[in-house]
Amino acid sequence: MKVLITGSRGFIAQNLIAYLTHDKRFEVATFNRKTNEEDLLEFLKGTEIVVHLAGVNRPNNDDELITGNKDLTKNICDFLELTNRNIPVIFSSSTQATLKNPYGKSKLEAEKILQSYSERTGSNVHIYRLHN
Repeated sequence: MKVLITGSRGFIAQNLIAYLTHDKRFEVATFNRKTNEEDLLEFLKGTEIVVHLAGVNRPNNDDELITGNKDLTKNICDFLELTNRNIPVIFSSSTQATLKNPYGKSKLEAEKILQSYSERTGSNVHIYRLHN
């Protein structure tokens, strides 16, 4: 099974990658801030599941929250739809999605994008609101 893990340089992602690479059933592709979006599209063409762990939580300004949380999630969903396949997505959100701070708002927007993707495509989306 081909798995794409976003936010591949983060703590959770690195541990998941270490675990999955020991199991020969999984082929892992990774995406992080240094990966360009053309590569993201190529990864998604062959991916069977996306584990979306990428996110901005300590921005220099609030615009980075929109770019790193909402916009990246939208791009992933748009690219997945281009593949014309129902690809499940596991998303790490935050309990702050219920708060009215800029970070919480950006995570909630990402959740809404994923829910809409699921409704349009029939793909399974699993959203986990993690504590800090």
